[in-house]
This record gives sequence, C-alpha cells and structure tokens, in this order.
Amino acid sequence: MDDSEFASLAPIYGFIFLFKWTQEMAKMHTSSANCVQNHNLYFAKQVINNACGTQALLNIMMNADGIQLGDELSNFKSFTSDFPPDLKGEAMSNSDLIRTAHNSFARPEPFEMEERAATKEDDVYHFTAYMPVGGKL
Repeated sequence: MDDSEFASLAPIYGFIFLFKWTQEMAKMHTSSANCVQNHNLYFAKQVINNACGTQALLNIMMNADGIQLGDELSNFKSFTSDFPPDLKGEAMSNSDLIRTAHNSFARPEPFEMEERAATKEDDVYHFTAYMPVGGKL
C-alpha cells in the first residue's frame, strides 16, 4: 500500500497481523513479560489461548491517542496500568466485560486456559499488534 491508500483509511491507530505460529518460533520466544522497557506503553501479555486477536486490539486501543475507551475500559486501564504485562493479561482474561465482548465476535471457542502445546501437525495462527508509541513502532 502506498501513502495515499493509508491516508484514505485515517486515522490508523495500529496494525494487527495474522501469521502462522511454528514450533521454531515457540523455541525462540522469550518471556514478553520482561521485554517491555517503555513504561509509557500499555502492554498486556496474552496468558490464555484463543484470545490473541482480542488481546492485540486491546493493546492498540489502550495506547492510541484519540480513542474514547468509555468508562469501563478507562477504569480497567487505570486500575491495571501499574500491573506487569502478565498480570494485565490475567486481568483481561478475568474481565466479564472483555470476555463477553470477545465471545460475541469469536468463533464458538471461549477463552481457554488450555495447557496443551501445539504439535507439528497443528495449524496454529497468531495475531500480533503493531502500533506507534512515542515515535517508535
């Protein structure tokens, strides 16, 4: 896409990409709870399965200037803002409001706390959010 195509979509608060998750990626993955050094960035680590799209969207929304979150999400953001990323993710998974919204759009697979690791035979896809924060992506 060129600049004019992006301009017609403005405002763009972030991008969500879908990619195939592989065993090699899982081996290289380090704890994202420790990777966020920018305290101006609201980052909630995904701690449950089948919620990566919701998690990506919420991470963008919690960081975007100009989005009216509404009272409940604003209160949620304020309450969890000093939490580490893994506890923010846990709080999202325990929020009735977020769970209800997620389940209303998701395939009929509610949030899951499944411990089974994917195998080579599984097709596993993952949504990841990218957004500008403080002049960086």
